[in-house]
Amino acid sequence: MIKRRRGRNRPNNNNRQNNNPNKSLDSNGPDVRVRGSAKTIYDKYISLARDARTSGHRVKAENFLQHAEHYLRIYEAVQAKANAEKEKRQADHEARQNKQNQQHEAKKTEQRKAEQETASKSAAQPKKNGKQANKNGDEETKVEMQAKKPKPRRKKTEAKSDPEVSEEVQSA
Repeated sequence: MIKRRRGRNRPNNNNRQNNNPNKSLDSNGPDVRVRGSAKTIYDKYISLARDARTSGHRVKAENFLQHAEHYLRIYEAVQAKANAEKEKRQADHEARQNKQNQQHEAKKTEQRKAEQETASKSAAQPKKNGKQANKNGDEETKVEMQAKKPKPRRKKTEAKSDPEVSEEVQSA
């Protein structure tokens, strides 16, 4: 039975690429082991190269600078990929916004056309000198049309006879 490996001893799968700029990396440098993100390892190797140069070890300093350059390239590759993904997301977002704006404008124009059609239909009814055509096609003024409308009839209310009131009236 094969034992499952965990943690740092797990074999690397080069097919799977991680874009995380904070991904922890290990570096076994010439004199020191450095761990952290690509940016932190780069900074560490730059400081080691500076220290080696000040102490007079030109070869060690150059070696540290080569290591630093390697991790700088890794860092820049991760940043470039992250920037490309960010630009793609922004372009997709802008495309969705433009599509929504176009749909919204199309809807507004449809509403305006519908309003214009209803306005043109009401304007299409023949009106001459304040006269409108009635059902028979005759032209009448609004006052004439209102005069022809039957007035609503009021119901006649009958006086209800109250027995107490009628007794008082009779006794008086």
